[in-house]
Amino acid sequence: MSKLVVANWKMNGSIDLVDEFAKTFTADNLILGLPTIFLSPFRNRNSILKLAAQDCSMFQGFGAHTGEISARMLRESGIEYVILGHSERRSISNLDSTENILQKLSNAMDAGLSSILCIDENFDQLIDEKTTDLLRNSLGKVILAFEPVSAIGTGIVPNLSDIRETVSKIKEKCDGINTLYGGSVNSINAREIMDIPEIDGVLVGGASLKIPELTAILQASSPAV
Repeated sequence: MSKLVVANWKMNGSIDLVDEFAKTFTADNLILGLPTIFLSPFRNRNSILKLAAQDCSMFQGFGAHTGEISARMLRESGIEYVILGHSERRSISNLDSTENILQKLSNAMDAGLSSILCIDENFDQLIDEKTTDLLRNSLGKVILAFEPVSAIGTGIVPNLSDIRETVSKIKEKCDGINTLYGGSVNSINAREIMDIPEIDGVLVGGASLKIPELTAILQASSPAV
């Protein structure tokens, strides 16, 4: 079975790139995380690929919260997934505190969205008893993404044995919940990362903007023949 590939465009992209990706990709193990403004245009061009928003509001439903986009709005727009708690968001906004990330997670679950919850080496600060209870009740609606801060955008991937050890601890604490690895994933290292048995897939940043790179990573996600 192929492992999951989540492509996070971050604050990148264009309508031309949307067109190219919509024509190119249909893989059922690919989730494309686009800036919100590109989600509907992509869906209009490609109804097969699963899409993820890169964040949602801590506020529920609708209301006087200018600039916010709620989990319910995303779900009503046909979006299936949302990325939550990415380290880049936590570094630029004090709104992405642990408490608020968990509120977003709860909102997403209530709206019927699946969540990709990002954690780093300090995962104990986020995955406490309250969070593990929430995950147990998620009915498969939450995927964890382990992203060491030292690896995000640096080109430096930790030792594979260290990745395996940390992911094993995460899965033990969270009852075996599916866990991705993220941080400087590319076509060169994707295969060896996804060959780690405890890892269920990868969260890809910059490399996901290049069709040849993402194609190679998807090829690496399938079991070696």
